[in-house]
Amino acid sequence: MLPSELRTSVGFQFVTPLRMLMLQGIGWEINSSENYIWDGKRRKDEHCLFQYTVSGGGEIEIQRVKYSLKQGDAFIVDIPGDHCYRLPPSSPKWEVLYVELSKEALPFLRQAMALSGPVFELPDSSPVVELAWDIYDKAIHNKIQDTYENSTLAYIWLMELTRHVSQNHVQPVSMKIEQCKQFIEQHYMEPIGLEDMAEVAGQSKFHFSREYERRLGITPVRHLTEVRLAHAVKLMMSTECNLEEIARKSGFSNANYFGKVFRKHMGVSPGIFRQNNTYAIQHVFHRP
Repeated sequence: MLPSELRTSVGFQFVTPLRMLMLQGIGWEINSSENYIWDGKRRKDEHCLFQYTVSGGGEIEIQRVKYSLKQGDAFIVDIPGDHCYRLPPSSPKWEVLYVELSKEALPFLRQAMALSGPVFELPDSSPVVELAWDIYDKAIHNKIQDTYENSTLAYIWLMELTRHVSQNHVQPVSMKIEQCKQFIEQHYMEPIGLEDMAEVAGQSKFHFSREYERRLGITPVRHLTEVRLAHAVKLMMSTECNLEEIARKSGFSNANYFGKVFRKHMGVSPGIFRQNNTYAIQHVFHRP
């Protein structure tokens, strides 16, 4: 049921020494200004966003593909990212309910997008929507007391979303995409790129990249990078190889480039990561 007494949003700033899935924000908005526009490429904050259209209409452009959003439509995006959502001129208002999650939600959301695509339909009676309203009500009345309750609610809501998508949007991964995944796994240590992967799929680079992300929730180039990094981490944790050797065996041209990519994705240098081997490898990378 739509709350009538409050129209607001809540951001969470709980601090924890552990890496946990967290709610970073939740809100309900009615937007009627033509200035309502969010460009994912320009945003500095980092989180995953689920946004549900309660009424009215909106628009989102993802990887240069536009989607019109009507009542009951939801979308998922990774922020920052190649997307832009806005109130289009054809719509007088866009009423939305949104949930912001920490990056730990990304593997689950990518799996959801692989089945449903980035935009999908949800009835307002869906447990996903009803639970989001319940969490919103708790948040605006200051009933989420600590980090652990926050994380518990995030997991419960995310599992409801995963359940809905798994039960209602089952679609097989195409043979061409599967062939490319196998190609990446077999040749990640070689100097391959988007052109090589598109050639394996027998498609243009643009079409292949768009279809790959629509099906798996990740671009082929990003997938290749994550596969290379995952193998590099395994070598760092299980061998005495120096960084130049690790870079070469993982498909990076040299240790300097490997270090730049590693720091960008992991937030620390390979050397520091290697010294602090308490990281859980399986939680660092998404493997579609």
